[in-house]
Amino acid sequence: MNGVRYRHERPVAAEAADELRKALGFHYGDVTVELLDTGVEVVVAAGPTEPELGEMVRHFLRGHREVPVTVVAEHPGRPGLTCTVPDDHRIAVARGAYLQGPEWTAAMDRVRRLCRERLAEPFGAPLLAGPAQLSRDVLVRAGYYQKFPNLVNAVARIRDHYWDGITVAQLRPGQTEARDSFYRPAETVLTPVTCYHVYAHAAELRDRYGTGLFAIEGPVFRHESHNHSPTRLGEFRMFELVRMGSAEEVADDFERMLKAFTEFFAELGVPHRIVSASDAFFGDAPTMTREAQLLNKSKFEVRVPLGSGELSVASVNAHGEVFADSFGLRDLGTDGTCCAGIGLDRLTYALLSYGLLGTPA
Repeated sequence: MNGVRYRHERPVAAEAADELRKALGFHYGDVTVELLDTGVEVVVAAGPTEPELGEMVRHFLRGHREVPVTVVAEHPGRPGLTCTVPDDHRIAVARGAYLQGPEWTAAMDRVRRLCRERLAEPFGAPLLAGPAQLSRDVLVRAGYYQKFPNLVNAVARIRDHYWDGITVAQLRPGQTEARDSFYRPAETVLTPVTCYHVYAHAAELRDRYGTGLFAIEGPVFRHESHNHSPTRLGEFRMFELVRMGSAEEVADDFERMLKAFTEFFAELGVPHRIVSASDAFFGDAPTMTREAQLLNKSKFEVRVPLGSGELSVASVNAHGEVFADSFGLRDLGTDGTCCAGIGLDRLTYALLSYGLLGTPA
């Protein structure tokens, strides 16, 4: 591929190289990151200059060190399985967003029921329905803008003045620039992760249901820029188990969730492995933050082989005290939190790929 090249001459682990590729691909689309004996060579089709690309690569890999991955489970799947990309009846309506027909809806409904029956009910967790929007302040308190600012989808609205509404209503279809000038950011954003709804309303939820353990399902939105694909969506549905409690309660339920997910995916019969993992951070020294997460073994992912790579369909996450402090949960007896989430669209796609949900009509 022709384009802007930069060669980084220090050793880089394969996981870090892959995260670097995804981070740069978010902004510039066509990116290759080739592992070398002494480092990596990065090629971007267009966008930055070579010095700018070098600065970005050095920033991302600052403080890098190789951290061994912990494998919790490996499962070959049911005997005789083959992987075939399923007939995808979804209709693309925007980048990363789809209109779903009856075939896909039926498959999703089956996966949703499995999650409720095998996870929410055995945990005795009240099932909540998360909305598409939440307060922008919730993301600020959660530190989302420090870690994942590029993924945020902000909501915008026409200004509230009466005559502004009259003016916009009278604009002709082609007057896009004039119409856009009347919009301003609202105080809400599209939900990037469902567990934030639980933390933001923890006191009322505890008063109503007398527990710090909940299941929640709802739509999730993440701005993926150039990264869209049938399994990398800008809008999808998430199922989560969320735990708030004492340090001991959270530690116990983190292990309980990890065990439940291990058993759940083994029962599904899909090939997979469960490994220690990290998020693709965008903030300062993202590789150091990523490797701290790996060292602490605070995140585990369920990865299904698909095509030439792996598809992450679920994760179990320990947050420590961060949300207990940022959401003021100490007064509720909460010293820590953890959650376990499943991307319902991705799991549906994976199970259809291996023929484990039958053949769509």
